[in-house]
Amino acid sequence: MILKTDQGLRGPTSARRHRSSFDARRRLWGLPRWLALTTVALTMGASAAAPAHSSATAPAPTQDALTRTEAIRTEVTARYRLLPGRKLVVTAATSMRGVPMLALMTADLLEGRIVPADSGIFFDVCSAHATCPYPARRAAWPVAAYLPRRQALELALRTFLETDVSLVVVSLPTAQPVWAVVERDDLLASIDASAVLDRLASSPALSDRALRELVGRLTRLRLFAPAALGPDGSIVAVQLFGS
Repeated sequence: MILKTDQGLRGPTSARRHRSSFDARRRLWGLPRWLALTTVALTMGASAAAPAHSSATAPAPTQDALTRTEAIRTEVTARYRLLPGRKLVVTAATSMRGVPMLALMTADLLEGRIVPADSGIFFDVCSAHATCPYPARRAAWPVAAYLPRRQALELALRTFLETDVSLVVVSLPTAQPVWAVVERDDLLASIDASAVLDRLASSPALSDRALRELVGRLTRLRLFAPAALGPDGSIVAVQLFGS
């Protein structure tokens, strides 16, 4: 596998329409040159093994799964639009077909692993009336903001419980791209999914300390910054926070 930064990328366009597949070139148009990271990714090689909790042979999402995730997008957006103050909307739910894999690097760049991605679903979370990715500064949220991460976790859990999708990636409404990368088996093995979803189903305007801590614990190590784009559409992403 050869991964490198892509320098000929076009500027952003509005995410407010449904797309049938993930467009890495549109989304990663501002990807910085990071040759050191590219070198690290190259050392992983094409034979890097997928972790046990990933399915290397998972098929692309079915039309039924795409239809269901679009319904999830609409329903979650409707709930979060009721919040007082700044509104969060899910502007897109698309297949990641065309992205063969994600190379996920640890925060210190010392370790990495390959996750098959073309069976995944990609959600865009954005401030209402903003353009994502790369929202204007006034519309961007901090990486540590609770509500976008809560929404990302709800999207992932609903997708896993209502479809057979194996990977969910949620773009957060941050000034620079930050993704919550959630793998089905990895997440569901660590929680009572139905119980967690019941807690998330309460009004987003209401949250106790325990729920905030739960969202933080389940999302912190799953936050990545996309950092390099390969010629085959594969993406290198770097974990934001170490364990």
